[in-house]
Amino acid sequence: MAKETLKSIPLSENQTFEIEITSMAYDNSAVGRYKDFVVFVDRAAPGDKVLAQATTLRHNYARAKILEVQGSDPLYRIEAKCKVFKVCGGCQWQHLPYEKQLEQKNILIADFLKTLNISSDQIKPIIPSPDIWNYRNKVQYPVRTIQETGRLKAGYFEWHSNELVNIKHCPIQNNLFDEIIEAVRNIAEKYKIIAYDSSTKKGWLRHICVRLGINTGEALLTLVGVDLGLSNSQMFVSELMGKFPQLVGVCINVNNQTTNVIYGNKTEVLKGKGYINEIVNGIKFKISATSFFQVNTLQTEKLLSTISDLLQLSGEEVLVDAYCGVGLISLYMAKFVKKVIGIEEIKQSIEDAKTSLQENNINNVILINGKVENKIQQGIETYKPEVIILDPPRGGCAKNILNTICDSDVRKIIYVSCNPSTLIRDLNILCLGESNQRGFSIKTIQPIDMFPHSYHTECIVLLER
Repeated sequence: MAKETLKSIPLSENQTFEIEITSMAYDNSAVGRYKDFVVFVDRAAPGDKVLAQATTLRHNYARAKILEVQGSDPLYRIEAKCKVFKVCGGCQWQHLPYEKQLEQKNILIADFLKTLNISSDQIKPIIPSPDIWNYRNKVQYPVRTIQETGRLKAGYFEWHSNELVNIKHCPIQNNLFDEIIEAVRNIAEKYKIIAYDSSTKKGWLRHICVRLGINTGEALLTLVGVDLGLSNSQMFVSELMGKFPQLVGVCINVNNQTTNVIYGNKTEVLKGKGYINEIVNGIKFKISATSFFQVNTLQTEKLLSTISDLLQLSGEEVLVDAYCGVGLISLYMAKFVKKVIGIEEIKQSIEDAKTSLQENNINNVILINGKVENKIQQGIETYKPEVIILDPPRGGCAKNILNTICDSDVRKIIYVSCNPSTLIRDLNILCLGESNQRGFSIKTIQPIDMFPHSYHTECIVLLER
């Protein structure tokens, strides 16, 4: 940063200073002002008075870490349940009571959405999660080998760090995961399974992944390795599955790329089956090792019912479900409409959805395998839907998808988003887009808390014209 810019900032690098915290930020920090200059303080809470140290300086804000909490508001700061909360990057808001987490999420969502031309009563209060502990139905731990002992470390990374926190118990995940991963650590040591080291290109194991059907009790373990060459694989798997009757299968997923993406394109079943079954709102879903599924099963039931309640359908509509994944929304919405068209890029997810259709005797869903940006126009022109559901990944929708929808005869849209920034960008296109002569109007924005103890919030938006 240029020296002339630094002169306008009332802080210097590594300076210690006292500051009062007023609200949470959309990350692992909270916000205060030092001489009217915005400072984000890691792991702080509203009402805190802290001695902090500046760690990052920018022209319009600074970041800081807490050296000492000199005072706090007991309504906002509590003792975190997790023993490694202060260093683990897995969740960020465990030091706030749950009702205050919801309060701050409501404030953040309203602040994000203030650039949209909507009234405050169109943004509904966030729907709380029925469970706030042990709710996650999936864990994906990167691993390291401790050189002195040869034992595996597995856990989450520290916030904005490459340091791995070895986690023995995570209170937001199902307790079974702790037991299975500890057993993997022990058996891996016995069979000398070593974590892959990207700097030396040695070792084998990259991630340990476990998913669980909360309503079926079926668990699946997937080991992500650099190839299929796991030595003593059948002995390893038999010993592991003998300890856990919940395990219906163990898989290897091969990822030999230099990437932050967890899974590769090839998965092989070592024993059992390569998927679990889950039941949501009376519908049975097949979920393979690498397929996406919402991590909070009980809250997913509320998400689905909220979508159908907002749409208020007659039963005669045709609905396109873009980014349909394993068919979660498609299969649920099938009973409310004449026909559902699901579009999904990942072939395995489409195969899972096809199996689930057969299992549930649902015959009014058509599935299309391909990228949404390549298939959306075909889907609209062929099936002429009145309703579209968009549930994209964090990056949001490609512009051509939104413009195609705007140029169609679609009457209603449900947009489900876990990223407020891309949500606002895409809503602006749908309402005011450059090729949009028949813009949509935002009717309702319903936040729903899918991720207790983190800053993440899902939003369900109803648009009509």
